[in-house]
Amino acid sequence: MELEKRNTLILSVAQGLSITTTSINMINTGLVGAMLATNPSYSTIPLSLQFLTIALTLIPVSLLMGKFGRRSMFLLGSLAAFIGCLIIAFSIIDKSFYLFIVGSILLGFSQANQQFYRYAAADNVSNNLKSKAISLVLAGGVIAAVVGPEVSRYSFDLFPDYIYLATYLLAASIQIINFTILIFIKIKKPEVTAKKIRPLKDILMQKTLIIAILAAAVGYSLMSFIMTATPLQIVNICKLGNSASSTVIQWHIIAMFAPSFFTGSIISRFGNRKVMLVGIILYAFSVFFGILGDTVLNFWIALFLCGLGWNFLYVGGSDIIAKSALPEERAKVQGVTDFIIFVFVAMGSFLAGYLHSNLGWEVMLFYTIIPISVIFISIIIIKPQNLKLN
Repeated sequence: MELEKRNTLILSVAQGLSITTTSINMINTGLVGAMLATNPSYSTIPLSLQFLTIALTLIPVSLLMGKFGRRSMFLLGSLAAFIGCLIIAFSIIDKSFYLFIVGSILLGFSQANQQFYRYAAADNVSNNLKSKAISLVLAGGVIAAVVGPEVSRYSFDLFPDYIYLATYLLAASIQIINFTILIFIKIKKPEVTAKKIRPLKDILMQKTLIIAILAAAVGYSLMSFIMTATPLQIVNICKLGNSASSTVIQWHIIAMFAPSFFTGSIISRFGNRKVMLVGIILYAFSVFFGILGDTVLNFWIALFLCGLGWNFLYVGGSDIIAKSALPEERAKVQGVTDFIIFVFVAMGSFLAGYLHSNLGWEVMLFYTIIPISVIFISIIIIKPQNLKLN
């Protein structure tokens, strides 16, 4: 039990530090992209390729974790984030959009490893504690909510000739701390059960798991879609400034991760289905306030509700995914399900840059009504049964 608590604590702190680097990048990547790209429509390509890299490397990373252990891959992921941030810093000095893309791809590989922090915590606890373990690890993101936007707010112009350079140097230094912390994690290898390993198709065709993947995928892609375009809208279109953008994103990240302190308990009491439905409703209100006006308050409310919606959909979906596989099935199941999720996320990021540049903020938000309606109807119509590992 003590080892489980220690691992959960380490993974929660590591989650916070990893998401801090990620949040710094999310706040600034569109702005750096717009600065380096030859066409404003290309500004979110590096972030989109980052998400695509996550999707493409999730399955290999998961399988490598099954072979070499989670700790080794977590350390490699932290190292990749460190190098990626340094490359992005150099791309700002060199004014190279292509180097910016290379650094973003390395950040994507790092995030593919970080996606398994929550599963690493869940794998070593009993089924009834998995939702709480996942929630507590994700709650570490509150660190990112406090540190990431503040780093962005006060560092972006430390080198006036190279805007955002200092920000990425600080983002790289955070990964030195993260690497050091991850050295102390000790994760037991899953014990092989006597039960027969099921075909992957049979596992993925469970109604409950289909809903879970859809909820997590739509929830994460909508968050990526809205959050990617927000700094561009606040800074470049509405001219509200970098400080306003950092504040909005800061509270967005707080809304994403702070509820995780109690989301697990809510799931245990009311069930995943109700929690995910609340997440969808929160997204609908997020879009409403985003369209309603272009003041800082409008952006603040819209992004705060977006963060809450993400938490309820993502934690609810992740809990089901974590419970869906036997120990020897986890590597392939978790890799494939997260691959599906991040294909959606990459698509959301790609579309955000294009739609925002060509159609505008309000129109791109109107498009979110489609996935929101699809997932809402799916959960209402399909009433999944409890998962049974047999």
